[in-house]
Amino acid sequence: MDILSKRPFIEPGTPPKKLAYMIGCTIGTLIATTAISYGYIYKFFETVELLKLVDKGEIFFFEEAGYTLGLILCITPMISFAIMILPTFINRRFNSSISLGVLLIGLLVFPIGLILAPISNFIVESYIESQGYEECYYYSTRRGGRGLPPDYYVFDSKYCVSAVSKLRNKAFPWFEEANKKGEVDYDEFLLKVEQWKAESRRLNK
Repeated sequence: MDILSKRPFIEPGTPPKKLAYMIGCTIGTLIATTAISYGYIYKFFETVELLKLVDKGEIFFFEEAGYTLGLILCITPMISFAIMILPTFINRRFNSSISLGVLLIGLLVFPIGLILAPISNFIVESYIESQGYEECYYYSTRRGGRGLPPDYYVFDSKYCVSAVSKLRNKAFPWFEEANKKGEVDYDEFLLKVEQWKAESRRLNK
């Protein structure tokens, strides 16, 4: 059985305007699916690397998105669609049975990813908390209760300060610097909080 259909993707005599539209849509769709897939894959490996740091205790402050471990399966339809597009660059298309098979795989795996997303999120959060880290709702992007994150964790609850919730643009870079240095000082943190609050008041005058 031939994988590719004998019917060309672009029929002879196709009007130039329609031809340009078809080529533009094909390239645009391929770029979009690739970019979205890359984003999911990047977040997946970022979470894996984060868990390694948590396991070694080599990180103090971090944003966690454990749902990405399950949600990675949701890129399957996009990858399937991208695969079906590839033959169009040689003006061919997959035969109907191949196209249907690839499409079904993508559609069947997608809901599995949606189901696994909250499960993987719960597992990741439970593991992080078992290592002694505590979630700081004040710093989380989505506050007011648990849900799909990103959620923010601190290695010690005393670093979770409500006043910093409105100063995250100043606090987060300081947290990142502490992670890089591998050390953190609580007295310095308190001084920084007061400094950030003073700077914020001046800006709001």
